[in-house]
Amino acid sequence: MTAARRANPTDDVASVIANATVDGAELPDHETNGYYIIIATAGHDTTSSSTSGGLLALLEHPEELERLRQDVDGLMPTAVDEMIRWVTPVRQFMRTATEDYVLADQKIAAGESVVLWYPSANRDESVFSNPDQFQVDRSDAKQLAFGFGGHVCLGQHLARMEISALFKELLKRVDHIELAGEPQYMQSTFVGGLKSLPIRYKMK
Repeated sequence: MTAARRANPTDDVASVIANATVDGAELPDHETNGYYIIIATAGHDTTSSSTSGGLLALLEHPEELERLRQDVDGLMPTAVDEMIRWVTPVRQFMRTATEDYVLADQKIAAGESVVLWYPSANRDESVFSNPDQFQVDRSDAKQLAFGFGGHVCLGQHLARMEISALFKELLKRVDHIELAGEPQYMQSTFVGGLKSLPIRYKMK
């Protein structure tokens, strides 16, 4: 793919990767391959975890489900972000500090390892009002499940679109939905979420 896109670039992401340079040099094959793989696979587990976890949150908070039913188009954008915040499928990233820094009175020395706990950030009481409540109309702050800045998730808009499309169709077609067993979770320290969500539903 890299050779093909370098010979004949198109307007796709693969061409951007294949023709990227760092300090004037093309990326090695193992790096371009890594980018292709992460683009093809990265959004699967995270989006499916946010979708299933979002459904569970609605089932556990029936008053929020009813609010969403009553105003699907108006509340769906904030509801999707709230589902993603609530689930936060990417648990953590670890990085190495490149310089001395002070964060919230904590001294971090250059060379030390720092772990970023996304679930903690998405429950930060200094940022979110009532962070441990699931609210489909939450608009007081944006969740950080997609990261931030130069490394923000490339597929965030697609993920939001997929989750929104699924729930719009679900609420349009299903009259009643409830749990039909105990939810099971994946055992993971990186990307986590539901492994199974048994449900019972009635079509309209």
